Amino acid sequence: MFRSARQRIRPQRRRRIVVALMVAAALPLTACTQSSTETEGNNSSASAVEDGAFPVTIKHAFGETVIDKEPTRVLTLDSAAADTVIALGVTPVAMQKDSWAGDADGFLPWTRAELEKSGQTLPTPAPYYSDSGELLFEQILNVAPDLILAPYSGFSEQDYQRLSSIAPTLPYDTKPYQPSSWQNLATDVGKALGRPTQTAALIKSAEETVQESKASHPEFNGVTFAFGSYIREGETETAIYGPDDPRVKFVENLGLTVAPDVVNGAKNFAGDSFLFGISMEKLDTINTDVYLGWASDQSEVDSTLANTLFARWPVIANGKDLWITDNRLTAATMYVSVLSVPWATDELVPQLTELVAK
Repeated sequence: MFRSARQRIRPQRRRRIVVALMVAAALPLTACTQSSTETEGNNSSASAVEDGAFPVTIKHAFGETVIDKEPTRVLTLDSAAADTVIALGVTPVAMQKDSWAGDADGFLPWTRAELEKSGQTLPTPAPYYSDSGELLFEQILNVAPDLILAPYSGFSEQDYQRLSSIAPTLPYDTKPYQPSSWQNLATDVGKALGRPTQTAALIKSAEETVQESKASHPEFNGVTFAFGSYIREGETETAIYGPDDPRVKFVENLGLTVAPDVVNGAKNFAGDSFLFGISMEKLDTINTDVYLGWASDQSEVDSTLANTLFARWPVIANGKDLWITDNRLTAATMYVSVLSVPWATDELVPQLTELVAK
């Protein structure tokens, strides 16, 4: 039986791979936070707050958040928010640790690179979600934030209200785990920090990277694709991501085209989800030139390809499939940010070039 999107993927930095998709579990350690003394002056590389930036009101799924003045103790609960904050030269007082795709300290490569390039003092990543995905409110309180950023999240309105009692909180803009776009996510974070114009420049730079890559690869034009995940033991359906999924949008922006059958399949799927399940017996109803698959390691790819019905799917049988097993690349294309866009483009485009040429 196909598991729902909520079962197969959980919010960033609160994940453990327990179902089918990336679920990164934070290590069982006590949150380490810096004292006020340690954080003061930590943002020497920060850009200046723009005139008239505060107070600011930001709309989101639960209503509006009002930020009266420049925050100085920012807690980021997802990497996309953290990347925007850091790209603006503002060091979070604390940030969610990535124990799935991050390095030994919990940093994603593009995040660490930006921190080191700008000379910012490295914050101490720590878990602010439990292994089961619950917010660790006591650890959040210990940070004493004056702004909580979680635009790529999926917590309830009740949790939002509780977070808001600690500090102004920015949750997802429309749907859980489905930001309307990475650009809007970055824009909202930039507004919260009082740097909207500077954030717009960061967005433009990242978009130009994608556009330059797209222009350099005209062979991508007209090539249809489907993006799915590996098959777990006992499953009789495979998961296909719809056109609203960040990974799908990322590949589409590079010049490929979402297969019409995928678009139609997502429309016909009952439920508010960014993926849908299709029976193995009906895979041939999804016509696509190439297939991109997600898996956390090669063994999951091998077991998926060992499924007879999946292996008979024409796109697979013809060897027109690309499997992404680098968790860093999965994170870069899923939690898209102003910092991850250039990194993911450099990593993924050569692989897509080889796939399309097959």
